Amino acid sequence: MEKLKAVQKKMSSRYILEISGENIEIARTEIKCLQETYRDFQIIYLENKFIVIDGNPDRAMNSAFTNYISRIVEENDYYDDFLGSGMPEGLFYVRVIGKPKTETENLESEIGKNLGGHGRISFKNPDFKVRAIFIDKWYLCILIYERDKKRFEERRAPMRPFFSPVSLHPKYARYLVNTSGTVEGDTVLDPFCGTGGILIEASMLGRKIIGNDSSLNMVMGTKLNFKYFGIEDYKMYNLDIAELSIDKRVDGIVTDMPYGRSSGINNHDIVELYKESFIKFNELLKSSGKCSIIVNNIQFLDYARDYFNIEKIVPVYQHKSLIRQFVILSKVN
Repeated sequence: MEKLKAVQKKMSSRYILEISGENIEIARTEIKCLQETYRDFQIIYLENKFIVIDGNPDRAMNSAFTNYISRIVEENDYYDDFLGSGMPEGLFYVRVIGKPKTETENLESEIGKNLGGHGRISFKNPDFKVRAIFIDKWYLCILIYERDKKRFEERRAPMRPFFSPVSLHPKYARYLVNTSGTVEGDTVLDPFCGTGGILIEASMLGRKIIGNDSSLNMVMGTKLNFKYFGIEDYKMYNLDIAELSIDKRVDGIVTDMPYGRSSGINNHDIVELYKESFIKFNELLKSSGKCSIIVNNIQFLDYARDYFNIEKIVPVYQHKSLIRQFVILSKVN
């Protein structure tokens, strides 16, 4: 591992992200927002489920929809031109990505031989993993990150002490935080926090968190969930949105907006609730701040236009009868 790290320092700073195919637009939007927020990497090329970047790959490791990150060692028009001169010593195996499965086994074997794999191939105990990725050309890469598929599943609603059947999946909660324009140490507010799923992800990403819900039951349940995940640093309110007041303005607002004919929140009419919410969001958010929210009806965004610019809307299909709109808003200065 020490040899691998030493060799990596000498390699180029270009990487390939392999993103989830379940919703390519939402995965790309997340990476683009991380690029804009941190400005320590640049997107060079986009093609289907692949994103080529130049710079620091660490931010993408915290994304919700990046499955693999590989450091580019070589780029060639033909895979048999790979020299492997930038590879570290040790055992490895090859995976071919971007070609039909019927071709991959033979290609993996051939590339492994070309890279001097005789006596070095190990599927059980490799020192590193090689990914030969075909996009616009062939890229010889070394895998540096693989998403732990259990990570989000362990935080799904049914796994928490307190949950609601309509709780947001952790990967979408993380997406909201990553697209909120905030960084570590910033404060984010979820004014309709429900069972606290979005704030759990925000805390794990190093944000200071403030939650609010008009339901005392939800507030108490959120605190129980925070305790379960070891989250101690937070503020929590149990107020109607129109009454919510905090000490100072926040850096970002992340929330899953109430929906339905009646919001179920203190018997508010849903239209009035949205009007009050956007007025309050404008009041509580810093001048350069953003909101990353989910709505079911984009017509409700009309009530935000006096206070916010609509930067991005990404539809996400939940099931046949429900499409949820993931919306990024920036405050009008």
